[in-house]
Amino acid sequence: MNRFFNRMVMIGGLVALLLGVGAAKNAAAAPIRISCVGDSITQGIVPNPQKNAWPVVLGRILGRGYQSINCGHSGATMLKKGDLPYWKQPEYKKAIAFHPNIVVIMLGTNDTKPWNWNKHGKDFLGDTEAMIRVFQALPTHPRVYICLPPKVVKSAYGINEKNLVAGVIPAIRKAARATHITIINIFRKLPGKMKYYDSDGVHPNIQGEAIMARIIAKVIKHGR
Repeated sequence: MNRFFNRMVMIGGLVALLLGVGAAKNAAAAPIRISCVGDSITQGIVPNPQKNAWPVVLGRILGRGYQSINCGHSGATMLKKGDLPYWKQPEYKKAIAFHPNIVVIMLGTNDTKPWNWNKHGKDFLGDTEAMIRVFQALPTHPRVYICLPPKVVKSAYGINEKNLVAGVIPAIRKAARATHITIINIFRKLPGKMKYYDSDGVHPNIQGEAIMARIIAKVIKHGR
């Protein structure tokens, strides 16, 4: 009887060990989840954005160990009082519900519109810090990156580079310092040439989206 009992204990222990090993393997195999937060530059106005928008290209570059989702919403602002606050869009909830391990934020372009910046620009720094801290406080404690948006080659839709350079970018830098996160400098690294942009001079084309994806992937791979 004791011999039978000991054998059952041994078998039970072996099963538990195998289950533990299997669980560990499954945990190790779980992809790193990335929420890509942004406006139409993230959502993608390129042909077939499901294939060519930068969050999708980013996922292909990083490979099987990562899962990147596009949480861009066209026209969205960082400003809570802007004409289309990202905070109120379904993609904001989507980015949070994904339980990300990494968050990449690229907002600010639509905030340069005079009716947004002239009225509420003073709130941009605080709103940016607030969004970063929301993501940092998620249970997954994701690594958060924030991008300096791409250049505005031609002003369109009220979007302009003057407010981007003089207002949005300095505020993003301050918010990044205050929250101790890494900046991804799309503004400097994506050439401000029409060959990389749609005809409106605001939205990167397929080539531009691919360049942005490579820039972001490089930072993520180096972990800083």
